Amino acid sequence: MGQKSLRAVIESISGEMELRPLLARIVRHACELIGADNGTIGLVDSERDLVRTEAVYRMPPDEIGAEMPRGIGLAGQVLVAGHPLVFRRYGRVSFPTQLGLLENAVVGLPIHWRGQVIGVFGIGSEPKNGSPPTPFTRRDIETLTLFARHAAIAIENARLLDTTQQTLRDTRLLYETSARLSAALTDEEIIAAYLDQVAVGGRYACTVALYERDHPHSIPSGVSVRGAWNPQTGLQLHRESYPYTQDALDSPLDKGETVTIRDVHSDPRTSDTLRAIQRASGRPALAMIPLLVYGERIGLVILSSPRRQDWHEDELRRFQTTAAHLTTALDRRRQQLLVQERGKQVAVLEERQRFARELHDSVTQLLFSTTLVAHSIAPAWQRGDHAEAERRLARVLGLTDTALAEMRALLGDLRSEESVSSPRAEVTSAALSGTERLRRQGLGAALQASIGDLAAPDREGPIVTLEADRYPEGILPLEKEEALLRIASEAVANALRHAHARRIQVRLTSEGPLVHLIVEDDGVGFVAAKRASDAADGSGMGLRTMRMRAAEAGAEFEIESVPGTGVRVSVILSLPEPGRSEDGP
Repeated sequence: MGQKSLRAVIESISGEMELRPLLARIVRHACELIGADNGTIGLVDSERDLVRTEAVYRMPPDEIGAEMPRGIGLAGQVLVAGHPLVFRRYGRVSFPTQLGLLENAVVGLPIHWRGQVIGVFGIGSEPKNGSPPTPFTRRDIETLTLFARHAAIAIENARLLDTTQQTLRDTRLLYETSARLSAALTDEEIIAAYLDQVAVGGRYACTVALYERDHPHSIPSGVSVRGAWNPQTGLQLHRESYPYTQDALDSPLDKGETVTIRDVHSDPRTSDTLRAIQRASGRPALAMIPLLVYGERIGLVILSSPRRQDWHEDELRRFQTTAAHLTTALDRRRQQLLVQERGKQVAVLEERQRFARELHDSVTQLLFSTTLVAHSIAPAWQRGDHAEAERRLARVLGLTDTALAEMRALLGDLRSEESVSSPRAEVTSAALSGTERLRRQGLGAALQASIGDLAAPDREGPIVTLEADRYPEGILPLEKEEALLRIASEAVANALRHAHARRIQVRLTSEGPLVHLIVEDDGVGFVAAKRASDAADGSGMGLRTMRMRAAEAGAEFEIESVPGTGVRVSVILSLPEPGRSEDGP
């Protein structure tokens, strides 16, 4: 094919942003460019030092997923050589993996990115009418090499987008799973919600098993399977008990490590009881994710497969990430039962309300901003502004990191008083929750960061400004500063969503014995904005939580608005008297 055709295929792959369809398109175009009969494209797994086939052209689809270690097969040899390899006959390849193609002429060609081999083409030419296959020429290699450079750029761009979308999916899964689990009232409802949210529609059978103990903190006497989902039978909730036997798997599971087993029948760590159970189910491959509460293992999330297989991190991530939420929900249920036994039902209700309020005021706002920025990525990409698209991708990653930090902080608050009073692990992530920002950086910086998260600069919208120069940091107790932070964030979020404003201004000042927080916008006014809010979620929760936070902080709270002139939210707090604590003299 000529240069025009090469330009056409480059334009074709540049317009595809999804990784899987892109790889299928790339291998098809690679074959078409040099008139080849079939081909594969594999991506390099650098951690495992192998090439995994990701897409094929005129090859059996079951080739997808095949893995070639370094030095094995055509792709494995290209991984070692780092340059194109041409064979007039595939049978001359050391350790060929495709025994049905031994008479084909083949070329293996690396795909480089920044000095590293990230992928491999395997292109073949078949014998025709009893004649040997047409060998590949130097010009074919030059054409493929040039095409591979553009393919590498497209692959890396698609990977970047895929990573961002996966992060967004993980964040949404965490949020939705937490919401479902927080509404469940019994162990059965919790397990059903977890399986329905995380396992349904997956490739593997997923089982939730809890340990039975005669006394708290004693060695388990049995293992109770409480719920399962698999592609054949769907969701099933039941109780089926098995004897508990100690084995070599206990040590890593007690440390919180995920244990993967390719085949229970050959793995020396497995007990005879476990082998018998899996033999009966016909599922020899297992992955076990421990459920830990304060260092004690209360159960397992178990994945199983009817095929012997190695488990990959990307397959386990969603289950590992959400296992902590399942553990928290199960432990919260046990704490609720203890509270009920001691007559503290009111305290449980207040805690639920507080958690719902915190979730609304932090994570929901961040997810709203994340969604808006994410929706703006594709238009930027399609109009060719790749730098802007990548900047917005980075913005999405930053917002999701902050949302995850908020979620972790909320989950940490659900722990018992004993756990909360223990030293907290140092936060090393660049993304901090609102409370952590406040504690580390002060109210002014925390407000600036929160406003930046909500009013993302990657999209058009009102100008949001902050004036906090006249507020000396630390003059209010931390809990009152947190109330001001949350009220300001909620007021800004409401204005961004519903007010259709051009400008939003946040002012934080200290005048004499009083601290003033004012959030103003020039939008459509409170009545219209409130109607839009009610239409969106039917709850008006934001207004209630602002009033509640102000009341708990001992502040005066007022909302002023005239339709068509905007909204003014005002909070006034008194400073503590010198020499007097918040609790008294």
